[in-house]
Amino acid sequence: MKRCVIALLLCAAGLANAEDTIKIGVIGPFTGKSSADMGESIRGGARVFADEANRFGGILGRKIELVEKDDEAKPDVGAKLAKELVEKDKVVAVVGFANLAVVSAAAPLLQQARKPLIVSAAAGGEITRQPNLQPKEHNFLFRVAGRDMLQTKAMFKDLIDRRKITEIAVLHDATAYGTSGRDNALADLGGRKLKPVSVESFAIGEQDMTAQLTRARAAGAKAIAVYGLAAEDAAVARSLARMNWKVPMVGTWTMAQKTFIDMAGSAAEGGRAAVTFIEDERGGVSYDFGQSYRKVNKVGSIPSGVAAAQTYDALRLLYLAMYQCNCTDSDQIRNALEQLQYSARSTVVTRYDQPFTPKDHEAISANMVVMGEIHNGRFFYAYREDENASLITRMKE
Repeated sequence: MKRCVIALLLCAAGLANAEDTIKIGVIGPFTGKSSADMGESIRGGARVFADEANRFGGILGRKIELVEKDDEAKPDVGAKLAKELVEKDKVVAVVGFANLAVVSAAAPLLQQARKPLIVSAAAGGEITRQPNLQPKEHNFLFRVAGRDMLQTKAMFKDLIDRRKITEIAVLHDATAYGTSGRDNALADLGGRKLKPVSVESFAIGEQDMTAQLTRARAAGAKAIAVYGLAAEDAAVARSLARMNWKVPMVGTWTMAQKTFIDMAGSAAEGGRAAVTFIEDERGGVSYDFGQSYRKVNKVGSIPSGVAAAQTYDALRLLYLAMYQCNCTDSDQIRNALEQLQYSARSTVVTRYDQPFTPKDHEAISANMVVMGEIHNGRFFYAYREDENASLITRMKE
C-alpha cells in the first residue's frame, strides 16, 4: 500500500530487545450468528496493520504481536476473554468488539485493569462516556467507529432532506443494538418534529418480516429504516421483494456487509447504508487498503470494509501513542491518545488530527459518515459529492 512511512521508520529506529514483542489484543466475533463478517474484518484489518508495521521494524525496536480472541458475539465469552487478555496474555492495549452487549460486558474489566480499549466496530450506546468514574479517575475506553446516532443522522438526512420522504417506518432487532438504534431514530425524528408511521421489531434469526412490513405499509410508510444485523437486514429486503413493495430501504453499516449483499441477492439492489468507508476503485488510500487486505488475508473480498478500516485506523492511532510516549505503559499510552501530537496521515477512514481529548474519546464525527448504495452486488457512494469529498481530508467537527 502506498503510504507515508516516515513514522514507521522513525519508530523502527528506537532499538530495544529485538526478540521481544509488543502484544495487542484483537477481539471480535470471528464466529457468531449474524456477526462473523464484522469479526473477520476486525481481525483482517488488524493483520494488515501488523504486516505493515512489522515490515518496517515494528515499534520501539520490537515486533507487534496480535493476540486474537473470538468472543462469539456472546457477552459472557467477551468478558472472559477480556480478563484473559489482561491476566494471561499481558497485552498493552485492546482493539475490536463488534456487538454492543459484548463490549458492555467486557469494557468494565479493561477499565478496571487500566488497559486502553479502542472499540473499532461496536457503534451502539455511549460506551466511552463512563458517567460512574470517580473524580480524577482516568477513562481508558476509546472508540474509532461511526456511532449509531451519527449513522441515524446520515440515514434521515438521506431520506428526509435529500429525498423528501417523511413517512418512515422503523424496523429494529430486539437486541441492545437494535433498541438503541430505535431510540436514536425516535430522537432524530423528534428533533425534526416528526414521528415514524410505524415501529416494528424482529428477533435474531427471524427470516420472514412480512407481518411487520404489512403493518408498516398499512400505516402509510414510504420508506423503511432498519436497525439490525446483516442476516436479518437481508430478510427485510427479501420480504419487501416478495411483497412487491418497492420503497427505499436504508440502514446502518451492517447493510454494507458481504452477508447482507449475498443473502439479499437481487433484493439488495438500491439499498443504502450509512458508513465511514467505501472502497474506491479510482485509487487512493481506500483502494490501496482493499488491495492490502486481500493480499494479507488471502481472500477475494472484505466481509465488512467498515470494520476492517476502523480497526486499522484504531491500531494506527495506538501505534502513534506508543511512539509519542516511547513506552508500552498502559497509563502513558492512554495519556498519549488523549493528547496526540502527531497527525495520523496513513489512515483509511480519514486523517486524524487530535482525534481524542481527555473529555472526548470518540474519534469519528458526523462529517465522516456518508451514504453508500448497492448496485449489482457491489457497494458505491450514493452521492457524487460525497465521493468527490472522499479525496479531501475530513477534519473532526
